Amino acid sequence: MIGDLCMHLADLLQNSLRAGARHIEVGIERRGDCLVLWVADDGSGFSEDGHQRACDPFYTSKPGRQVGLGLPLLCQTAEQAGGEFSLRSPEEGGTRVEARLPWDHPDRPPLGDPLGTVLPLIATSPGVEFVVRLRHDHAAWELDTREIRAALGDVPLTHGEVFTFLEEEFREGLKLTGFKEDE
Repeated sequence: MIGDLCMHLADLLQNSLRAGARHIEVGIERRGDCLVLWVADDGSGFSEDGHQRACDPFYTSKPGRQVGLGLPLLCQTAEQAGGEFSLRSPEEGGTRVEARLPWDHPDRPPLGDPLGTVLPLIATSPGVEFVVRLRHDHAAWELDTREIRAALGDVPLTHGEVFTFLEEEFREGLKLTGFKEDE
């Protein structure tokens, strides 16, 4: 089992990037009595066989490998906590992975550090647009790199002041929605 849910999130984001996604959406939401973690992208998606076998640890689409543990471990984490896992990959491409875990279940891993997981990937993935959505009860926060890039022009997201701004905004979003970083 992976230590926290953001480790699963990092794996999902890496999968999206390997699949050639140019647009990735990330969601961390509290829906009623569940914590929902999801990633949607416009990457190459799954073949029909890959879709059927995505939770099989002895299947992977990565060249030169014989096992793929990311999705199977997320599926197992969700099921062990009494939750659900879903994978959708329409014929036209793209993928949406969602794990829904009961908020108060004793086997639900802690969320972890969304800021430390997502922000470095945003900053180091030129040409990929990200939308991050945090929702908890009646509070919602969103970061859309398309809007930020439009305002910045040629200034990269890795520029020190821009990265600091993104970090501060993300922290405010976590505070607003009640998703606190691990200390």
